[in-house]
Order: sequence, then structure tokens, then C-alpha cells
Amino acid sequence: MIRNIIKNKMDSFNSKISDNLDLNFSVVSEHIRSMDEFNERIMDDFKRNKQLFYRGERLNDLHRQLLPTMLRNTNEKLFGSDMGIIHIDAPFLLDYYVSMGDFVHVFQNTMGIVDKNHLYEISAFAQHYCDFSPLIDFTKSIYPALSFAIKDRDNVEDDIVLYVLELKDSGDYTDDINVANQWLKDLSVYTYNINEKSVKVAVKDMIGANPLTAASDELRAHLERITSMPSPKAKLIDVPVNTRMKFQQGVFLLLTDFQFFKNTYFTKNIREQFLITKYIIDKDICAELKNMVLTDTPWYAYKYLTDVESAFKSAINNSQS
Repeated sequence: MIRNIIKNKMDSFNSKISDNLDLNFSVVSEHIRSMDEFNERIMDDFKRNKQLFYRGERLNDLHRQLLPTMLRNTNEKLFGSDMGIIHIDAPFLLDYYVSMGDFVHVFQNTMGIVDKNHLYEISAFAQHYCDFSPLIDFTKSIYPALSFAIKDRDNVEDDIVLYVLELKDSGDYTDDINVANQWLKDLSVYTYNINEKSVKVAVKDMIGANPLTAASDELRAHLERITSMPSPKAKLIDVPVNTRMKFQQGVFLLLTDFQFFKNTYFTKNIREQFLITKYIIDKDICAELKNMVLTDTPWYAYKYLTDVESAFKSAINNSQS
């Protein structure tokens, strides 16, 4: 009796720890091993027109996290080889885009205004054409999400992933471009690259004869920030700004107010804001899923997802045949 009580308390304690320290949405992961399970647990909700949002990943891998493009390959894009604690906010993001050669000049002369009050438009454009933004692609349709995950492959060697988000609070969603621009204006992400040598120097400064050096102050402030904002807040932006986004029924997930620590982050805040499930889908049913996409929505074949013109030509040819 006592042993069972202790076991139940320990299980509950371990569950709470796992919930708070979850990485890569493992706490909300579910496995789909058959088409019957897929239809019952995923497709039926899609057909009921619930307000759901989807993202497909071609590989179930702990190293493939739900990350904005600006936080992938951070050593290359943000830091180089030096120690760096970077606060990515609106001025930083704008300066980074300005540094990309003629990118801003071309955008301003063809697409729209470039300043801190219009960061959503330029970030959305950069997401699709420059592969660098604070945004993560989602879609309101399950078909392009599956197509991105399967990529028209006949043989899928690994399980794929399908993220499904459902809103809890309408305040975390907008279809107003002014709200979207304000959310980007308020962006705040701390991320860093610190090698072992740099850490030792900073710690030595902090506990040594001269604890008030810039390095120690920066490290101390950063440690305080880690404890104050460890898990990101999430916002969902449903404002299409180009033809590709409209065609894919695309929306963007924006993560803000968090620490990006050692190439990862905790997921608790996002899971509290959204009903989110990470479905790990068995590789053995991917061929059936691919055929479902090609049968139900052939214009969402992977080869058409970034080639809207060809998708419409195909649709016209199919209707005339």
C-alpha cells in the first residue's frame, strides 16, 4: 500500500518535471501506425472544418525542432566563431536585412516599405525567398503539410511528423496586418554561442579580482534572463502577403520572449497557449498518404508547392482532359 502511494507520487513528480522541461514537444507526441488511426485521429477533425493549423516534417528526429529559419545554423548566420550573446529584436532584424546586399533595395522598390513598422511584410518575404526570418511555416490545409513531409517520395525510409495546432485563445491569433507588424516590432529573443574557452574566461572574471568587467556583467545578465523567460510565447499570423502563401493556405507561427539555449528551447508556454499535438506517422503508410494527396488535391503535389503557375496549368489541363 505505502509502496504504491510512493510510486504514484514519484510518477506524478516525474510527469511534472517532464512537462516543464519538455523539448521538441515530446510530451504531446502521439504515434499513428495505420490509415484507420490517421483518419480517426487526424483527418476526421480536418473534415469537420475545425480551426486547425498544420506543419509537416519529413523526418522524426530530435535534432529537427520546430524552429524559425533565423535560429537554424546560428553559428554561420549570427555569430561566426566568436562568443556572442545576441538580442534579436526589431532593430536587430531590420539591420540584418539591410546587411543582405541589395535585398532591401529590391524589396522596397517592388514590394513595400522597409522600416521597423513594417517588419512583418519583409520577414514574410524573407522567409520564402531568403530563408531567414523569425517565422515558422504552417498551413490551414492538411494536404500541403503532408506533401511537404512526404515530398512525392515513393519510398519513405523514416517516420514523418505532422504538427497540429488548435487555438485556445483568439488573442494569440491575428488576420490583421497591423497587429502582425506590432508583434514583429515587439520581437524579443535571446540566443547565444559560447565556446568553452569563452565561458572559462567570463567565469574567471566574474569570480576573480575584477568581477565588474563587461564580460562578467554580460554573462550575469544573461543568466538572469534565462531564469526569467525560458519558454517562448507563440503567436499565429494569418496574413498572406504573396501568391505562394495564399496558394499554400499558409500562416506563420511567431515565437518570442524566450531564450534559445544550446540550439533548443522548452515548449511549455506554447503548449499552454495552443492545443498542440506532434503526430509521428509511420513510414509504412506514407505511400497511401501520398496517393490521398494526389487523388484529393493533385495541385498540392510537392512539385507544385513552390511553383504556383505550374499548379494552375496542371489544374486547367486536368479539367480539359
